[in-house]
Amino acid sequence: MSGPQASCWAQGTSACAPVASPVVEEEDRIGCANAECLGLHDPCTSFFLTNDQSCLQMNEFSWKDVTNALSLANLILGLFSIFCSFCKRCHCASWMLLISFLLDMAVGAITRHLSLCSKSGVELNDLAVYTTFGLASAMLLGVDGPLSGFLGIIYVLAATFRLCFYSTAGAQLTYKGLPCRYASCVLASTSLLTKGNTFILSCMASLMILFMMDQSYYPHDEILESENWKKMVYLGGIIMLLLSPFSLTAFYCLLWSLSYIFFPDALWGKAACLRLQCREN
Repeated sequence: MSGPQASCWAQGTSACAPVASPVVEEEDRIGCANAECLGLHDPCTSFFLTNDQSCLQMNEFSWKDVTNALSLANLILGLFSIFCSFCKRCHCASWMLLISFLLDMAVGAITRHLSLCSKSGVELNDLAVYTTFGLASAMLLGVDGPLSGFLGIIYVLAATFRLCFYSTAGAQLTYKGLPCRYASCVLASTSLLTKGNTFILSCMASLMILFMMDQSYYPHDEILESENWKKMVYLGGIIMLLLSPFSLTAFYCLLWSLSYIFFPDALWGKAACLRLQCREN
């Protein structure tokens, strides 16, 4: 019995082996097919991931291009303002400075919100700020006499000193010294309201020089990223520039700038203080 059983077991084993091998081979073929499918899908998956990454990079580059274009527009407005001042058209020169005032805020808001930082963008923005809020604003004082010319030079030097030494100094949520765009807005608004009165402009320019050189701290306004009423203030400035008479627009921008200069913490520093307290807690 043992012999036939052994032979049967041997035959069963040998009979099962050929039966099992097609199953194994079939599984191997299925596994190979799946591996080939995975191999085919892997490049597709990596392709789509690459496309997503490239889309993100393209979006980042596109927003950088937008901010660079706005900075370039700010620079061009400053150059046109200088040209208008040479042509004795202080009205147009002041109008362009007020547009640059709002434009510079938009550039800062986009850059902070999207965390955009490029060396070329920073250099272009610094050049635009220096040209528009430094040189073009000083040209509103005129070059009719030695006193106005000397005061214009002092104003340019004060703006340069503030940009070079105060921009990177101070606390994270504050500016050191009055930002140049607010000083420029005050001069442009005063020029429009007084029709270019040199004495009043000289007095305001002297005051703005003191504020820019002062080492006191001013809060980051961040108008487009804070309370809704600040956004309405910005929107009101745009509406005034587009629809209102020049005198009303100048009065609105002058009140806006003076409120930031004389009441920085009470009006414009509340959101910054709240964020600072949240970070400390």
